[in-house]
Amino acid sequence: MRKWKILNITVIVTLILLTGCNNSEKATQVKKIIVAEDKSSAVASVNTEPAETVIAPPVSQTVDKKPEEPVTSEPEVKKPVEPNTIKPEVKPKEVTPKVVVQAANKVIVIDPGHANKSNLTKEALAPGPDSSEMKIKDGGGAQGVVTKTPEYLVNMRVAMKLKTLLEASGFKVVMTKTDNSLSLGNIERANIGNNANANLVIRIHADSEPSGSATGASMLVPAAINANTKAIHDESKRCGTIILNTLTSEVGMKKRNVDEHSDMTGFNWSKVPVILVELGFLSNANEDKLLSSDDYQNKIAQGLLHGIIAAEK
Repeated sequence: MRKWKILNITVIVTLILLTGCNNSEKATQVKKIIVAEDKSSAVASVNTEPAETVIAPPVSQTVDKKPEEPVTSEPEVKKPVEPNTIKPEVKPKEVTPKVVVQAANKVIVIDPGHANKSNLTKEALAPGPDSSEMKIKDGGGAQGVVTKTPEYLVNMRVAMKLKTLLEASGFKVVMTKTDNSLSLGNIERANIGNNANANLVIRIHADSEPSGSATGASMLVPAAINANTKAIHDESKRCGTIILNTLTSEVGMKKRNVDEHSDMTGFNWSKVPVILVELGFLSNANEDKLLSSDDYQNKIAQGLLHGIIAAEK
């Protein structure tokens, strides 16, 4: 009986030991699975429901880690430009357009020469009781040696182009006529400028001479021979010189002379500054073709505009 008790105790102890070993092995296996999950983030296949995993970084990492710059649509803040790289501002006085301001109260009278018919009626060459010389009103203009374009047509086309440009620049423009069939005397033309109290009268013509070799533009101004022309001589010559220089330079034509004339009715009766520009020679084959072309007429009008602006500063 005592032996059986001892045997039973031995068996029980053995079973307890065996059970303990099995539990230890299971615990070890569970520990290994947990460690494996921590290292490889593997999900144990023995779980029937997936466990929610929350990864919280250590506090020390949250504090010390430099956050990434957020990606936004806000514009990048540029570094201020160093003072020595900033371009100096343009002074207002250098960019303020002066032409329109100066032209606001300026009156320009444009007198396109000749008409489609001559006017052989005579009129006094100059005012005053001592003037007995008479001169025809309009003996007719020249004609292109090649194109056969009449001078009055060239004169009117340039005059109308110039009118448009002057008005766009702020000048007040008065035309002595806009109809080529209207044949005016030179006293009548001069009085249109006088009545307008013009700052300048510009008479537009084209030249001609027998040889056909002469070329270039010239300027005619009044000679100081009577009370009218003595008062306007200096200003007329000053304006005429500036305009001729500008015209020939911009268009690229030959510059001829600024000539004083006492034999022109339109000058002698004028009480305001007056000039007469000869745009070129219709008697020259090359200049005839140029003067008859629209492009060249535009260039002439531009050159006259810039000359007038320069003269009327």
